[in-house]
Amino acid sequence: MMRTTQTRRQPHWLANRLYQGLIGAAIVLLGQVSIASAQWDYGTSNSFRIDEPLFVASDFEDTSLVWRYGNGTIMPVSAMQQEPGPLPPPLPEIPANGRVELVDPPVSRDQEYGEPLEDFNVQFLRTSSVLLDPGQWQMDVGLVYAKADYDFPVALNPSGVARADLKRRALFVPFALRYGLTDRIQLSGSLPIGWSHQEFSSLGLFDQNSDNGGIGDLELGVNLLCREGCYGYSPDVILNFGLTAPTGDAEYAVNGLTQATLSNGVWAPSVQLLMIQRYDPIIYFYGCGYRYQAKRQFNDQDVFYGHQFTYNFGVGFAVNDRITLSTAFLGLYQTETQIDGLGVPGSMRELLRLRFAATTYRCGRIVEPFAEIGMSDDAADAVVGIVWTL
Repeated sequence: MMRTTQTRRQPHWLANRLYQGLIGAAIVLLGQVSIASAQWDYGTSNSFRIDEPLFVASDFEDTSLVWRYGNGTIMPVSAMQQEPGPLPPPLPEIPANGRVELVDPPVSRDQEYGEPLEDFNVQFLRTSSVLLDPGQWQMDVGLVYAKADYDFPVALNPSGVARADLKRRALFVPFALRYGLTDRIQLSGSLPIGWSHQEFSSLGLFDQNSDNGGIGDLELGVNLLCREGCYGYSPDVILNFGLTAPTGDAEYAVNGLTQATLSNGVWAPSVQLLMIQRYDPIIYFYGCGYRYQAKRQFNDQDVFYGHQFTYNFGVGFAVNDRITLSTAFLGLYQTETQIDGLGVPGSMRELLRLRFAATTYRCGRIVEPFAEIGMSDDAADAVVGIVWTL
């Protein structure tokens, strides 16, 4: 009987244990739900609801907008009020060979950046080219000294031959003005002012001296830019028209000897063609010209000095954008002088010179020291000077 009673109470004990476990699990589950409800407060004004956006905009201290997730501030969102900018260009496709070549962006040939730089390297040709803007002007002042020595035989009375020396010296200021009329036309005028001296002598026989001071002949010019060249391919073509007016004192002696003077004493129109070729930093120039000297009466005789043909070529080297060194070969051929229509024997002349100069530009002013060396008997032995361009 005892064994039978214990066997019947065993199922009732197991049921009680199962019932207690289910009640404990329910209590734990209810506790977790209450905790979640405490973390997510659905009663506040800034609470998160299903029908509201995930990021809500609200006011901040600097009146900008911020993103919020529930009650926590995330980041500013003021950029969301601005219009979206353009999309970036698409990435280039990678070729099949796997190599990507970088190329410069296309730039128009007419497109320029920054302020244009003035070209000072051709200022050593400022007297014969077109470099001034419309309304711009330049003035030259300076000091020049020239010296020429000649010797020739003279006949003695009643017989015999002796050597005679003729020495000419001049010291003057090469005053000049230039004005830019248009982009292609430049006007100029020059007038030397100074002193000249002449000495004619023969050792032990005679010695004659003469001095003269004042102005020389006025020279007027017009430079016309006929064609603007391309760097390295074609030259600038400049046509120059000039006129010399006899403003100084001059005379022509029948015996072939004149007095000291800075003037030639005749009207003389001229024309010259000049071409400038640029190969940075080298500048080549070359040209030719013609000068007609009108007839004039001296001591009741018609004197015609002859026709003059000029030619020149040279090179300039730009040391930098402010200094240019230049060398020029200057040539002049003059035909025979005529008196009353008859030629004077031995009056043809050919003047050959070499000119060296250093042109410097600073603070809007040009300083140019130069020296000329005579290469023929008819040319002056030496000419040295300095010119300031304001």
